[in-house]
Amino acid sequence: MVPVIAPGYRARMFLATMLAILPVPVDPAHAALDRLTGCWDAPGEVMGKQVRTRVRGAWRLDGRYLLIEMHGLDPADPYDAAIVIGDHDQTRLSGWWMDSFGAGYSAAGQGEIKQGTIAIDYTYPESVYANRMAADGKGWRWTIIERKRDGTEKPFASYRLTPVACGDTKFAF
Repeated sequence: MVPVIAPGYRARMFLATMLAILPVPVDPAHAALDRLTGCWDAPGEVMGKQVRTRVRGAWRLDGRYLLIEMHGLDPADPYDAAIVIGDHDQTRLSGWWMDSFGAGYSAAGQGEIKQGTIAIDYTYPESVYANRMAADGKGWRWTIIERKRDGTEKPFASYRLTPVACGDTKFAF
């Protein structure tokens, strides 16, 4: 007895196989945020002062938000921050910045992914802080520009993130 193959079966199987091996479309915003997961050494400069910082990125709420934790490594100048970022349509981002200065200095942010660069502006009463995170080899360049209401702007902070083990870093969140 010879098995009978239904008409079009081979074509359907071929199509199913081809669809199974096609790459799944990537959400550019989620992919960019995903590159921030893990721990990072983040030396830099804030308001003209050299700083040593450790950064950790981890997904929360079933991969809907990336929590970026910053921990200052200088015990004489403590600083901690938690930045929560979510993507919602492949390019647009929403964020919330909170830090050790307290709730009066927390702010909502809006932004987008532009050619792989994460761009989020956090609005405070006196200024907007334009955060830009651009991939740089295995790491990131993170710059923050302060834009005053009168139109003037100046560099506020910059960091160079390179992968590192978290070790015994004590993050606040």
